[in-house]
Amino acid sequence: MLTESVILSLMVVVMWYFTLRSGRRGIAFALLPLLVVPCANVVAYALAPRLDMLSDVLGARHWQLLFVLGALVVTMALVGAISRNIRRKGPRRAYLFVCGGFSLVFSFLILVDVLPSL
Repeated sequence: MLTESVILSLMVVVMWYFTLRSGRRGIAFALLPLLVVPCANVVAYALAPRLDMLSDVLGARHWQLLFVLGALVVTMALVGAISRNIRRKGPRRAYLFVCGGFSLVFSFLILVDVLPSL
């Protein structure tokens, strides 16, 4: 899932850049929570082997799992905080469903990839 995370991060950054250039700052910054889970997965791939040496109880895959779950919590908090600024109920629900749902499904796919190797 490292490749998918890198590609997804690049796609979100490109969408963010073009949305920001079009003058829609609010929408551009509402896209940023979509970066948290893929970037945390990339960081977990880099740091988990080093963190594995710190603890006898937790292995590298356990650290990856903790990184992804922590990133999911942070993403949901950011999505919730951003959605409070959306005044109308319909767009607020759509934002919560799309961004929150996407992050939840992507985290689930990462966890399904990591869990069999524990």
